[in-house]
Amino acid sequence: MKQLSKMMYERSLNQILQVLRRIKCLTYGMFLITFTTLILYLVRDVMTVHLISQQASFPVRRRPGFAAAIQMEFHRECTPQQNIIFTKTHKTGSSTITNILLRYGEVHNKTQLLYKYPSSTEYKKLVPERLMTGRPTANIFAQHANFDHDFLTSHIYNTSKTFTILRSPVSQFLSAFSFFEKTALYPAETFEESIKLFFKSHGHDKYLTESWFCKNCGMLVNANSVDMGFDLEGYVKSADRDQFLSDFLEKATRTWDLVLITEYFDLSLVLLKRRFCLQFEDILYLRSLERIKKETVEEPYTLAKIAEMQKLDIALYEHFNATFWREVEKEEGIFEELAIFQKLNKQVQSFCVQGSRVGYQGTYANVLSPEGRENFQCIAMNTRCLNFIRLMEARDDTAVPRSDIPRISEDYTDPDSLNYNQIVHMDRTENVIDLAYKNRFRFNF
Repeated sequence: MKQLSKMMYERSLNQILQVLRRIKCLTYGMFLITFTTLILYLVRDVMTVHLISQQASFPVRRRPGFAAAIQMEFHRECTPQQNIIFTKTHKTGSSTITNILLRYGEVHNKTQLLYKYPSSTEYKKLVPERLMTGRPTANIFAQHANFDHDFLTSHIYNTSKTFTILRSPVSQFLSAFSFFEKTALYPAETFEESIKLFFKSHGHDKYLTESWFCKNCGMLVNANSVDMGFDLEGYVKSADRDQFLSDFLEKATRTWDLVLITEYFDLSLVLLKRRFCLQFEDILYLRSLERIKKETVEEPYTLAKIAEMQKLDIALYEHFNATFWREVEKEEGIFEELAIFQKLNKQVQSFCVQGSRVGYQGTYANVLSPEGRENFQCIAMNTRCLNFIRLMEARDDTAVPRSDIPRISEDYTDPDSLNYNQIVHMDRTENVIDLAYKNRFRFNF
């Protein structure tokens, strides 16, 4: 019996040893396969960079790196859009788009159609007298103003493309009501009660039926329609309002080459990249102006009342949300490209930002990393649009005396935003994607 037990023990031990040897061989095999795969990817990327530097139709830096290799994966034969008109809508994420276009102009040496220094964010009608001295025409317009097609096409160079961005109107209303501090005009115990007081204001029951005026409704009610040039007075006075609105939507479809949707922001940026022949670096962004305290409304009646007042914006949104998805369906591989972009943007955010603090009007403000403060893309992405624009105005407006520059410079000293010296002298050629991924690899391109 003891002899049999010993034989069974030795047999089991041998089986275990054989299994361990197989596992060891399998582990070595998997290691060799993984290592070989990494080497093949490295060779592919190096060859890709070589092809880019020899054949690419878009601008490539002297030392093409990871960003150029990734860009080549989604390369399309096209010419980057030179002249752009952006209709900046209220509380839709449009400030992020404006920041993208400001950076695009700075990096690619394109001029911006700017107001005289110092401009403001006030809701402006476009008139020649407000334009910057010495620059009647430019490549890009990306500021708040009621859309005026004739004015803009006469001041932006030919072959321009026009685009905008829209947001779900109920969500847009809630964001605007909070951001523009309408609660101060209608004080109540809760955010929702404040909105109810707003609805009870004088004349709101006659809005869009007997009157086109709405007290304290500026940048709040049907704001996106107004941004896009909708004539409220003409609508109210029209004998057939439905036809008036239908005609506007038809004209808008012909006027705007592309309409993005806030609820699909990253996908919108990738679609913009494809249609305007941009690069990944051009559409990067840092999250900004997100409110620390996000107000909510829960009562169905309140939400329905908001929708009732926002009926023009709802018609606009529903129309262009449908066109947006039709455009997306035309783009093969766009969701794969979206996944890559989101990974790139997340890595760049980690590289540029090391923390946050309370910023403008109770919103989150980024605290840049030491490396982020040394890179133009990082610090430009983190600069509020108004400050970015005013610095460009001070630099480019020939009516600004050079003797005023030291005083102007004192207004822009935040270490996490652009200052005057940086807007004039800072190097724009370092690719932030390359820098963000530099320490993730043991090799350099």
